[in-house]
Amino acid sequence: MKPIERTRQQLDPIGSLGSRPLSIVLACGAFLFGLVMTIRSLDQVSNVMLAVLTLSWLAAATLVVTIATSPSRAPFTQSAHLAVQLLALGAVVLSVASQWGTNRFIQDDFGSMSLGLLMLALGPYRPAMELAAAGGLSAVFVGFVTLTEVPNLDASAPTVSFVLVGMAPVLALSFASASFSGGLVNALERWQLQEQLAVERRKLRLRDGITRSVQQDRVMILSKDVLPFFNGVLERDTVASEDRERARDIAGAIRSLMVAEADRTWLEVVAVDDGVPDERMSRAVDDRAGRASWMVSDQRTALRALIVGLTDEPTFVPGSMRIAITGTKSVCHGAVSSQFTASDLDVRAAVAPYLAVIRIVFSAVHLEIHHQTLTLRFSYEQR
Repeated sequence: MKPIERTRQQLDPIGSLGSRPLSIVLACGAFLFGLVMTIRSLDQVSNVMLAVLTLSWLAAATLVVTIATSPSRAPFTQSAHLAVQLLALGAVVLSVASQWGTNRFIQDDFGSMSLGLLMLALGPYRPAMELAAAGGLSAVFVGFVTLTEVPNLDASAPTVSFVLVGMAPVLALSFASASFSGGLVNALERWQLQEQLAVERRKLRLRDGITRSVQQDRVMILSKDVLPFFNGVLERDTVASEDRERARDIAGAIRSLMVAEADRTWLEVVAVDDGVPDERMSRAVDDRAGRASWMVSDQRTALRALIVGLTDEPTFVPGSMRIAITGTKSVCHGAVSSQFTASDLDVRAAVAPYLAVIRIVFSAVHLEIHHQTLTLRFSYEQR
C-alpha cells in the first residue's frame, strides 16, 4: 500500500470530490484574470508574441490542475504540483518580458495573482507544509523578478514597496491554501482517531456475540443431518450396515463443508454472501492462492465498496462480475470486470467515486471501459 500523504484527497477521497469544482473555478479564474489584465494593459505590451506565450503557459497550468484533479487520475501528485508551479512561474517571467521597457505600473501585473489563485486551487490536494514552502520560494522568485522591473516604472516609491506588492498575492494566497489544507487534515485525523477508538470498543462488545453466532451456525449444520440420523438410530435401537454408510456420508459432507468454509477468503464471502444475492453475481472469484488475505483493511474496505457498488447499479448485468487475484510472492495483481447495459460514459460516472478511493489505497490502477464492459486492474504488496 502506498504511503498516505496528509492531504484531504488522500484522507477523505470521496469528500474531496466536492472540492474539485471550486479548484477548477479558481484555476480558470487565474487564466481569465491574466487574459483580462493583458487586454487592459495592451498599450504596455512591447512584445505581443511573448504576451501570447504568457497566456499559453498560464492556460497549460490551468489545464494541468483540471486534468490532474480528476478522480480518475487520483491522487494529485507532487509532480503535478511541480508542473503547475513551474508553468505559473514561467508565465510570470514571460509576462515581465512581454512588457520589458514599457511597463509603467506594477499594480496591473497579473503574474503573482494568477500564481496565487493556482496555489489556492491546490489546497485540498497537497500537504500544508509543501504548499507553504512552495509559496514562500515562489514569492521570493516573484520579488526578484519585480525588482528587475523597478527602474522602468513611472511611479516613485521605495524599491521595497514594489517588491512587497509583487510578493503579497503569492504569499497571502499560498499561506491561505496551506492553512486550509492543514486545518482540514488535522480535523480529519482527529475524526478518524475517534472513529478508530469507537470501532475498537464495538469490537469488544460484538466479539462474544460473534462467537455465539458461529456456534449457532455449527449447531444448525449438525441439526440438519446429524441429529435426525442419531434420533433414527435411537428409535430403532439397532445399527444396520446402511446406518454405517449413512454415517460416513454425513461425516464426509460435514468435513467438506467445514473445510470449504475455512478455505474461503474474505473476498469470496463479500462477493457472494455480503449483501450481494446469488442471482446478481455468480461465484466468480479466482483467488487460488488466497492472496486476498494479504490486503490491509483500507484495501479490503475499498474493494468491498466497489463490488457492492457495482452490483447495486441498476444497469449491472447479473452474473457478469469476475474477480481474479494473481501475482508473485511479494506483489499481487487484481482484476475486476463486469458488464452493464448503460453507456460507457454513464458507467464511468458511476464508478468515479469508488475509483477515487481505489487509486489512493492501491498502486498501478488502470480502468478500462469498452463496449459496456468495465475492467479495473490494480496491484498491492504483501503485508
